[in-house]
Amino acid sequence: MTTDKQSNIVNWFDKVYKHRRFSYLRPSKAYETYIDILNLKSGDSVLDVGCGPGIFLKLAIQVGCRCSGIDISEQAIKLVRSYASEADVNLGKAESLPYPNNYFDVVVCIGALERFSNINKALFEQLRVAKKNAKFCFLVRNSKSLVSSSLIKIIDVFKLEVLLKNTKLFDLYSSEAKSLEEWRNIFLSKGFYIEKIIPDQWPLKKITSLLPSFLVKTLVPKIHNGVFPLRYSGEFIFILSAK
Repeated sequence: MTTDKQSNIVNWFDKVYKHRRFSYLRPSKAYETYIDILNLKSGDSVLDVGCGPGIFLKLAIQVGCRCSGIDISEQAIKLVRSYASEADVNLGKAESLPYPNNYFDVVVCIGALERFSNINKALFEQLRVAKKNAKFCFLVRNSKSLVSSSLIKIIDVFKLEVLLKNTKLFDLYSSEAKSLEEWRNIFLSKGFYIEKIIPDQWPLKKITSLLPSFLVKTLVPKIHNGVFPLRYSGEFIFILSAK
């Protein structure tokens, strides 16, 4: 990713968090999935890379975790310092984490990895600060999903990038999304072991939330495998460990 593009993303997020605050993001309920996936427990040291305003951090704190977060957006850090004040948060880049080696039990990066200027360096840093038996959880965008591929083609054909710059569609367009195989190869080549890959959990849970609760519990397991083949998911959740 070029420096100009990275700068545009930083400016865009600063503007979004300043004016829209939490309304830009999914509700807190959507982040509960990661608490369940990781089976977080009291005392775990947790790092959220690209923490935004701290929705996941707040949930992890409620479990009893010792939480840290880092984000490139100054506005995001301002929000998290009031919303999840118990967390130790820093303004900075994922490519240069201000933490010691072998420090965290859990490292998460929810919907941010594809926006980093240097994904390889960011992954190296996350491995560096994690303990040898640490768990990792990444939500990453799929470039081959029907929505992503169609949108990118439309924007490129009709030269709509400037018009969409201050919209959520720009967020989707500007990220460096990759296919399932590309993400898998990146993680394996950087020293991760893939424990599991599942589709983004929130879209189906959001739809089924309109149904009676007893029916939802019957039809949709707490952690589901989606309705369609994994390769069509809009985003993937990778659960990883270090090799």
